[in-house]
Amino acid sequence: MDLSKAKYLAPNSLTLTSVFCGMASINLSATSSDPKDMMLAAWLLVVAMVCDALDGRVARMTKAESDLGVQLDSLADMVSFGIAPAMLLYSWGMKQFGLLGLFFAFIFAGCTALRLARFNVMANEHEGVMKYFLGLPSPLAAGTVVSVVLAHISVTGHATTGAGASVAAMAALLGALMVSNIRYRTFKDVNFRGRAGLALVALSAVAVGVGIALKPSVAFVILMVLYIFIGIIGGVVNWSRAILGEDVAYDDEEWAHDED
Repeated sequence: MDLSKAKYLAPNSLTLTSVFCGMASINLSATSSDPKDMMLAAWLLVVAMVCDALDGRVARMTKAESDLGVQLDSLADMVSFGIAPAMLLYSWGMKQFGLLGLFFAFIFAGCTALRLARFNVMANEHEGVMKYFLGLPSPLAAGTVVSVVLAHISVTGHATTGAGASVAAMAALLGALMVSNIRYRTFKDVNFRGRAGLALVALSAVAVGVGIALKPSVAFVILMVLYIFIGIIGGVVNWSRAILGEDVAYDDEEWAHDED
């Protein structure tokens, strides 16, 4: 055995664990109507997110970055943050629509595929960790799905919701945000002594307070919604400036090419 290649086992194992969690979540979403099983399907995606957040960092720490790892990570994201949350949305709120519900689930999964493909193209053209994501990152779109499902089940105790039209609208909106040109801050360059850092700490404190007063899952929903709307508001402001003829051109180096 070539021991020099053993260092690749840790990051790739984390990535494959994410795939397993996605597959297990899909199985539970498709076969169970029990609230506990649906919650487990959602929590498995949380585990997948943790693995996705760690695999790139472990690869950099162990100097085990490789083209294989990059491609494997992208394929894993498609399973865990594309197909799995789409199936969770379908089983949770759109199964009563039949093929129409499946189509809206496909919109989410299809936009995830487009998001990841665009990300890979941009990553090949630019290097480095940047300030912004172009479009809503797929793990955060999946995180929004997970947080809403967990909040609904924890509050109502029901495995499904009758608000199918709202669920379909959420699937379409999240899909559109993933393939949009709206910039989302990575917060990797935030100075916690500055205004942006203080605002981030304040929002986190509010979310913790809400979690203590109500339920932690509700706090996660609030954080996800705030992050999404901050990006949308920024996009509207930039669009308005463009209409008014102001210079809103961005340096390519502002885009983020690392979804970890």
